[in-house]
Amino acid sequence: MKSRGSNSYLLYNLPRLGVVALLLAASLYQGTAAAADLTQLRVLFVGSERSNEYVDFLKGHVGTIEIADRNSFDPALADRFDVVLLDWPQNEEARLERNAGESPLGKRENWSRPTVLLGSAGLNLACVWQLGGGSGCTCLDPVAYDLKDHPIFESPFHIDRSATIQIETPEAFQDDLDASTISVIPVVDDFKENWRAGWCTYSTAFDIYPDVEFFCGGVNHKTPTAAAIWRQGNLLHFGFQQSPKEMNDIGTKMLLNAIAYISNFSQDRPISITPSVFVGPSARPRSTVAAWLDNPSRASWVEDMVTPELWKTIQAQGDADAKAKWASENTSYFTTDANSKLEIDQDLASLEMGFDDPEFLPVVIGELASSDSVVAQRAKKLLTRYVPDGPSSMESASWVKWHEENKAYLFATDYGHYRWYLDPLAKTRGIPTAELRGAKRMDVR
Repeated sequence: MKSRGSNSYLLYNLPRLGVVALLLAASLYQGTAAAADLTQLRVLFVGSERSNEYVDFLKGHVGTIEIADRNSFDPALADRFDVVLLDWPQNEEARLERNAGESPLGKRENWSRPTVLLGSAGLNLACVWQLGGGSGCTCLDPVAYDLKDHPIFESPFHIDRSATIQIETPEAFQDDLDASTISVIPVVDDFKENWRAGWCTYSTAFDIYPDVEFFCGGVNHKTPTAAAIWRQGNLLHFGFQQSPKEMNDIGTKMLLNAIAYISNFSQDRPISITPSVFVGPSARPRSTVAAWLDNPSRASWVEDMVTPELWKTIQAQGDADAKAKWASENTSYFTTDANSKLEIDQDLASLEMGFDDPEFLPVVIGELASSDSVVAQRAKKLLTRYVPDGPSSMESASWVKWHEENKAYLFATDYGHYRWYLDPLAKTRGIPTAELRGAKRMDVR
């Protein structure tokens, strides 16, 4: 491994004028980055292999662009920049780094800069920091698909989402889409060339997370719902692997818009803890059991994702339909053990309620004060297991007070561990997490 921490830089100091553009931008979507913002941004490129290609392009569009070698980067030096671009391609060195828990950006809890993760940097960083980008496929073609109606495609450059071409529906999409063709926007001139694949992230359950936004997908070899460009907290995943030199005008404008947009998110952070299957065992969401049992081609896979005890119970249900029916009826009671295998949580089963049920917290917190010691002990176990951000004390009054103060800022998921999370940005701003979504999470200055 190469040591990190030296302060060697190649400096490109390129101040630009943008007063007129700033005035013109005032009428744009409130809070989004305008063209003048882009020309004033201080940008740091952290990488090695493609530094010159990015600098040659960006020096004509941003206020200041500097390069830091990825292998010797000191994360503290990022504090004076508005946006960081991380280029961390997949290779053997990257695999060893992520397996060792090493990141060019240091520790997740210490990183505050708005950052664009280029291509496979989204996978590599997700593996180390346990981000949402750790589940997906290195199979993204340079072809955008399903662009959302979102400000990121409006400013500083308007992207015409209707300027599409028709291509034959990819084979991997055909189980989900009935149409023989799909509308796409290539981000390179000749998308039929053999381009290096980018990283796309499976977007299942994105809508659960208040800190996540889906901007567009891309043609890939897995699923039409995989995300190519998306945001988690202060991190924007730009999954296309092509450099600005390889992209067409639309592709480079998407990149510039991504830089401008993420510059507004220095106060947001990724919330959930999501282990990646590429660095160790990772529990699947509960609904997978019933879904796979109902699919003859996947039913046998369930044995590998559950404990032997749960598999024995499933097998005892009878035929395939009975197994799937039982799993569906008991999904709420599934949890994960220390080895990331799914099992039945007997405490949830006796409560007859899933940990993510809206009534779970009021009911279980209420049971802390039960005169029945068995009920009270069950409540303590459930709160310890599923609400790690709660009070350290198991006193009923402490939990009642905590829940009253924080209930508007809580959400639960079985995609980022099996637990409840507290949305810190929502709490800081005093806005319910259900209402603080998307662009509303931009910096408040």
